[in-house]
Amino acid sequence: MRVIGSIFAGGGKSGDFGWMIQQPEYDDALFIFNDNEEQFLAFRKNPKGGAGCARGGGNAIIRPYQCAEPQRAAGIPTGAQSRGYDTLTPHVKQVIDDAIATIRQLLGTGQYQRVFYSAENAAGDLGTGIFDVNGNVKSYIAAAIRKLGEAG
Repeated sequence: MRVIGSIFAGGGKSGDFGWMIQQPEYDDALFIFNDNEEQFLAFRKNPKGGAGCARGGGNAIIRPYQCAEPQRAAGIPTGAQSRGYDTLTPHVKQVIDDAIATIRQLLGTGQYQRVFYSAENAAGDLGTGIFDVNGNVKSYIAAAIRKLGEAG
């Protein structure tokens, strides 16, 4: 499984998840987008409709694709109540771990060859555009995403 940090550099090209997910050359890919906790939880309650399937801002523009068949997108919360997480609390870790577990289940289907996530730079740090997210939270999420590429 290849895990690829994709840097947004403008619309209509690589890095623009809204564009990429519509291109046939990415049909083997799962896209991880930055979600908010409320809509992540709404999706868990109702994976076929409602707030958890609504188009969002930034890379959450692809949120509806997590409710499609086949599922092409999955969210990881980076904040709640219209703000980025400001500290890596046990609650925040648990929500992130739940999202990663869901993604691992999807990857276990064998349907995906690649995973794309929003990267801030070539080092693969998590990119966030709408929310100001604490550095420890971003590092925790990026490390968890990178581990998706490891066997086991």
